[in-house]
Amino acid sequence: MDRFTVLAEACSRFSQEVYHRTGTSPETDMKEMIERNVEIARFVFGKQSLETLATIYLYGSVGFAELRGALGPMSFTFLRGKLRQLEKAGFVQRDDAARGQNARYSLTHKGKMIARLGEPVFLYLRLAAGWRDAGPQSTARAQTDEDPASGTTEHA
Repeated sequence: MDRFTVLAEACSRFSQEVYHRTGTSPETDMKEMIERNVEIARFVFGKQSLETLATIYLYGSVGFAELRGALGPMSFTFLRGKLRQLEKAGFVQRDDAARGQNARYSLTHKGKMIARLGEPVFLYLRLAAGWRDAGPQSTARAQTDEDPASGTTEHA
């Protein structure tokens, strides 16, 4: 767990160095920075976006039906729209050789960067929260627990 502390500190120093090199500061316009971060968070961490990116990353290349099965219950229309949204944002690419439900999806360079940057977060949460020892039954229960704050179902 100490290595995660070192990583978090290195990430913080990295961000500060990038701010310095680009001549910007996070304190320059805090309101604008918060608004931009909230917009990014809502898009990337919004409904099924992060799950879709993480799943495609782990598969490398995945067919529509396989992706839909891995993500759990969702409508064909919703997933198709989500994939189009992620394509438009430059995170996902569709193999044009196959059409319709036979299409295969993979991450672009930008999508892979997000997945690689996020991978330590998933690892930390699995280890720190004890999820590595959770059996399939407790995982299934956690995936259907109701989030009282939003009225939506949380997904692990």
